[in-house]
Amino acid sequence: MILNPYTITNEQLIKVIENHLKAELSVKYLADYFGYSEYYFSRLFKNQMGISVMDYVCKRRLIMASEEIMDGKNIIDVAIEFGWQSHSGFTKAFKKEYGFSPSLLKVMIIELNNLGGSDMEHIFLDKADEHASKEQLIQMLKETIAHNGIEIDDNIDDMIKYADNAYKGIKRYSGDEYVTHTLNVAIILAQLETDINTIEAGLFCDVTKKSAHALSELLCELPVQVQLIIKEVSDADIYEIDKLSDSALLVKIAERLHNMRTIEFMDESKRSVKAKETVDIFMPIARRLGTNKIISELNDLSVKYIH
Repeated sequence: MILNPYTITNEQLIKVIENHLKAELSVKYLADYFGYSEYYFSRLFKNQMGISVMDYVCKRRLIMASEEIMDGKNIIDVAIEFGWQSHSGFTKAFKKEYGFSPSLLKVMIIELNNLGGSDMEHIFLDKADEHASKEQLIQMLKETIAHNGIEIDDNIDDMIKYADNAYKGIKRYSGDEYVTHTLNVAIILAQLETDINTIEAGLFCDVTKKSAHALSELLCELPVQVQLIIKEVSDADIYEIDKLSDSALLVKIAERLHNMRTIEFMDESKRSVKAKETVDIFMPIARRLGTNKIISELNDLSVKYIH
């Protein structure tokens, strides 16, 4: 299969790798598949994905291996299935990626099951219950800010009230109040330990698209630094977001992550489009910013909806 180098998308690269995660993948195999030299393909992949070919393959294998371990499979069976020759080799790679051994993951699974949970919290950021109320999310936001030692200002309660008012009466596809989406965005930003201005801007991440309030009218109520970030986020074209400041980029990525977490509530026709956008536009930017847990989760959510 030979493709023109200018027609290969991140989506195509990911689909081929996803379909061969349990095979003997190598740079040579993938380069041959796409009809390139190993050197050219390696450069192409790194330029488009922001990571080397085999580092990407290893990360995806570790995530998939984690899922199978969580489903109850033996560690050595999973290790061999995904290409490691020994328990120790797999354990070393796993520990390097996540900071603890796959054996400890087994213990975590038992604890999660006893507590009634199942999230892959060792890989991804913690998240609120899918249908948590705005009151629960406000509490989680404040607790996350405090836990991470983020310097808080006196405006946070007012910012939350302004956001609640701006999105009043608007519902998400899931039927939840729309402000729960922007509260989740702010929580993600707090988990990433961004500054308070960026967190507060996250509360208004898509206000111009969803709110009837005029942006100029709303902005005059907000601190200047928050205004600047919101304005930048609101004016950004999706294909030019890589030109944004780091604060605005983080808001856009946090918003996309929460949208992907709730993608099942979208129309089926929109899911594939959102997944492709995420792979082609948002993941390379997330890699540039070094947000590893977001990268892993965006990737994992996207591949489920790419057809």
